[in-house]
Amino acid sequence: MYESDRDELIDAYFDAMDEADLEIVRPALADGFVYESLSGDLEGFAGLETYMNELRGLSETTHEVTLRIHGEDASATEGIVTGDSDDGPVEARFCNVFEFDDAEEGLTRIRVHLNDA
Repeated sequence: MYESDRDELIDAYFDAMDEADLEIVRPALADGFVYESLSGDLEGFAGLETYMNELRGLSETTHEVTLRIHGEDASATEGIVTGDSDDGPVEARFCNVFEFDDAEEGLTRIRVHLNDA
């Protein structure tokens, strides 16, 4: 899969998170999609919905991607996410790893890593 195609799928994910509209990323998810975060491993679109609606600790987010690295089997992004939590505004550094199904041209796995900024 071309890097530009990967970037489109990655951008769909960040747009979905920032607009709180998972329908943006739904077409980008391959069969067997897995979402890995501090909340654990969640499978499929339903798992991503569970994360967004029940487990996500931030709302009104903005993801600023500062670095993209494309490897043979996966791509990684680094950046800063800002948003609101129950305790007030939050800013944190993130690193997300994205895996793809070239045949389906979709995301098969997203691993989310966060650090306080």
